[in-house]
Amino acid sequence: MLIAGEADFLITDWNMPGISGLELLLEVRANPATQKLPVLMVSAETKHERIVEATRAGVDGYVIKPFTAQTLKHKIDEILMSPR
Repeated sequence: MLIAGEADFLITDWNMPGISGLELLLEVRANPATQKLPVLMVSAETKHERIVEATRAGVDGYVIKPFTAQTLKHKIDEILMSPR
């Protein structure tokens, strides 16, 4: 679905079965068809090193669980308003 261009925004968790959110992010950024897709990562991973790793990999935003609907909306709005 991502490669076919059927997504305008990707929200992923760091910890998922089969592929980590970081691995997915790296694949998204490596593919010319998806490299500019906005990506928000949500995670219980609070270690600074993990957040830095996701930022270096090209994540557009990072929200630590648990979070409120207001926090999620704010972060999505922030990402969508930033120039790409």
